[in-house]
Amino acid sequence: MTNQFFYSRKDDNGSHFIDSFNINKVIRTVQMDENDLLVLLDDIHERVIETPNINTKTNKMIGVTRKRDVYQSEIHLTGEDIVRFKNATQLV
Repeated sequence: MTNQFFYSRKDDNGSHFIDSFNINKVIRTVQMDENDLLVLLDDIHERVIETPNINTKTNKMIGVTRKRDVYQSEIHLTGEDIVRFKNATQLV
């Protein structure tokens, strides 16, 4: 798959992961600082969260409220991944 860009990511616990994203879905990049490139993807998606409605007098569930939120993927590249991303996407 030539349109996938693989990059490394560390979580808060220090675990190391290799992730990827589709280069064709990139709509913008923003250089946050010297070692942080924010990549915004064209993958707007919706998530629905259901929360129970509780009657405060009887403490019983009387229904469900659905909250819809819209999200867009934001990927932070650091270090060598920034250089590899710029080399892979630069126009000749």
